[in-house]
Formats: sequence, C-alpha cells, structure tokens
Amino acid sequence: MSELEEYQRRITAALDRMAKGLDQLNAAPAEPDEDIVQALEDERQANAQLTERVKSLKESHQSDLAALREQMDFNDDRMTQLDMDVQRLRQANEQLSAACEQLRLANAEGLADPKLIDTAVIAELESLRATRAIEMAEIDAVLTALAPLVEEGEPEAPAAEDTPEAATTSSAEDSTEDESAEEEPKSGGAD
Repeated sequence: MSELEEYQRRITAALDRMAKGLDQLNAAPAEPDEDIVQALEDERQANAQLTERVKSLKESHQSDLAALREQMDFNDDRMTQLDMDVQRLRQANEQLSAACEQLRLANAEGLADPKLIDTAVIAELESLRATRAIEMAEIDAVLTALAPLVEEGEPEAPAAEDTPEAATTSSAEDSTEDESAEEEPKSGGAD
C-alpha cells in the first residue's frame, strides 16, 4: 500500500505543477513577435501584388493571343484567296499564250486577220498586267506581315523611300513604264 500512496502523491504533485503551468500560460496571453507579424504582412502584400500582376499579364496575354489569332485567320483567308486568283490568272495566261501562238502561226501562213492578232496580243498583255498586279499584291501582303517584325527591330522610323508603300509605288510606276514600252513595239509590229 505504501507504494500506492507514493504513486498517488507523485501523480498529485505532477497535476499541481501542470495546473500552475496552465495558470501561468492563461494569465499572460502570448503576444506575437512584432517582427514576425510585420514580415507576414509584407509577404501577404507581396503575394497579393504578384497575384494581381499574374492576373493582368494573363489577361494581356489572352487578348494579345486572340488578336494574333484573328490577324492570322485574316491573313490566311487573304493568302488563300490570293493564291486562288494567282492560279486562275496563270492558267488564263497559259491559254492566252497558246491562243496567241496559234494566231501567229496562222498569220505566218497568211490565214489570219491582223486585227485578231492585235486583239490576242492586247488580251495577253492585259493578262500579264493582271498577273503582275497579283504578284505585287502578294508582295504587299508579305511586307504587311513582316512590317511589325521590322518595326520591333528598328528603334527609329524608316525614311519615306524605304517604306513598303514607297517601294510598291515606285515598282508600279516602273512596271507601267516597262509595259508601255513593251506595248508599243507589239502593236506597231502587228499592223
């Protein structure tokens, strides 16, 4: 029995110490460390700022991506239509060239009317002009697609002579002069 009383006394003493410790903890509420609280608040603010920044970047990226997809779809449609036009014109040019060759052969044999030859040559010339216009439109489409990439690489604006529009205009003027010079000998020789 004496052991039992000794155990009971030890348990009671341990319970008393635990009660005193709890009283001390309850009497003095724990105050958080001010540095830790400030650091936690700073981290919360930084996290909120980063979350907002990620959200705005994601929205910006989504809008840029949508704009690029629209531009790509537009350009794809434009290029598809342009390709179909070019194929149609090339086929027409081949047919016109063949017809003109037959008319020239018939004329050489003395069977053709010179006015028919002139008409065929004029039609061929117009077809070639249309083909050239389509090719210029293709080049313009490529230049339009490349313009934003060039602008990103160049910090300053290009001179008026270096712009795609100026090159297209000068090329169109040159081609008009070339076609006028080509047209005179053909129509003059057929008469």
